[in-house]
Amino acid sequence: MATVASSTPTLADLNLLDRDAFAAALAPLHEGQTWAAAAAWDARPFASGEDLRAALAAAVLAGDRDRQLSLVRAHPDLAGRAARSAEVSAASRAEQAAAGLAPDRIAPEAAATFDRLNAAYRERFGFPFVVCARESDRDSVLAGLERRLGNAEGEELATALAEIDRITRYRLQDLLGSEAGASPAQSPTAADEGGEAGPAVRYQISYGKRAVPLYRVRAAPLHGVPPIPESPFVSRDNTLLAAEVTVEVLGDGPLRAYTHGDNAGLVATDSIKNLVLREALAFEGATLEALLAHLARRFGAAYTQLRHLRLEARELPFAPVTVPTEGGGFATSGVLYARGHGDRSVVELETTSDGGEISVRTHRCGIVGIELLKTTGSAFTRFVRDGNTTLPDRVDRPLFVLLDVHWRYADPGDALGHDHARYVPAEQVGDLCRAVFHRLVSESIQHLVHEMGVALLARFPQLAEVGFAAENRTRDPVAGDADAVPDGPRVYTDPFPAYGLITLVMSRTGVSA
Repeated sequence: MATVASSTPTLADLNLLDRDAFAAALAPLHEGQTWAAAAAWDARPFASGEDLRAALAAAVLAGDRDRQLSLVRAHPDLAGRAARSAEVSAASRAEQAAAGLAPDRIAPEAAATFDRLNAAYRERFGFPFVVCARESDRDSVLAGLERRLGNAEGEELATALAEIDRITRYRLQDLLGSEAGASPAQSPTAADEGGEAGPAVRYQISYGKRAVPLYRVRAAPLHGVPPIPESPFVSRDNTLLAAEVTVEVLGDGPLRAYTHGDNAGLVATDSIKNLVLREALAFEGATLEALLAHLARRFGAAYTQLRHLRLEARELPFAPVTVPTEGGGFATSGVLYARGHGDRSVVELETTSDGGEISVRTHRCGIVGIELLKTTGSAFTRFVRDGNTTLPDRVDRPLFVLLDVHWRYADPGDALGHDHARYVPAEQVGDLCRAVFHRLVSESIQHLVHEMGVALLARFPQLAEVGFAAENRTRDPVAGDADAVPDGPRVYTDPFPAYGLITLVMSRTGVSA
């Protein structure tokens, strides 16, 4: 088997390399990190560059938290001191320059702002802010830094890994050229313009507007949700409905803008942003799912060239503030709301449209960033022990988990319309998961999320799939003897910051999501 990669390898070259040479050849994709490429090697041979990218992405997601953090930490701060002193990789330097972040293009006061925000971000999360620079500019990077500082750590790590996947896609295109694309779209050749025929090239294209913040005051209330025993939630007044909306255009429609600089068929991302904000006012529904469906229809009607869209909405949670009343009591304010930074709803929707009529290709709903600590009633015992084991049996531990829950409907129409009889609100999902955690004496987090999944599928027969990503944030004991005084006081402290990651997806057999 070959052991040395050429300076410009083909996909066939990569398929023939041994594991070490393969990982070394792909090291520039991940800022010198090779562990994901070494794991992806097992999936050879790759039929396309997109197959290779997907294998790399799967390897990253399957890696433990330490490896994921090492990958994120290998990326430099955007417009940071390392970039200004040329201590970054050639790929990162070029990407930052393309986003207007080259050192000679940033004024001293702007550099100071980047340094301050980068430092605050690292202090909060323990890793650098990562965003795909090729899809960003200076203003959007700054706005993203400020916005994402308010997110939960688990949400930020997942976001950073998703951004690294986007970065990897572009770098793989640089490495493999025509072999990297997955879209059947072919470049117009020179012969199309009356010249000599050039090589056929396949492209994968997307562009759009990310994280458009909108705050809709007095949206339609959410009514008609069937109650469940585990939750008090049956309605939401939607006096304030706030979210960040991302719209991504897929397909080969704007190809000539890339290949010839011909923008005749290109819808400006500024126009995309303005349509999102304008239609937020016209929106007559009550849920984020219905909002995305509304936007997909409006985009399809306004721009026939935007036939294939990927949309995402992330709730900006605001809770009404409790204020004193004239009678000396307290009541919920109808006008004052406090921004929350805990769990939030998320929705993803991929659609195609024909004259404003949309078809849903894929969808996923969720509630992310749930943080729960149960003081008793959780154990972890009888696990594999060997020379690497230092963890003692924990017969009764205060279990602290960070939890993301996602679900898909058997019929997406149950989520997208104005009839909420079969709608599953994130509030009820969160409450049901909390109820299971409360009552269950769990043997592990694996056991806990499984029981949550069983309960969700039983309670909501309209769901085809539920999935979980849970981080074990359990604190370390430092004082108090749980064995000698079971009900006595104890003290715990933060553990070493490398958290166990547990994932689970449960799908009904014979049902497509």
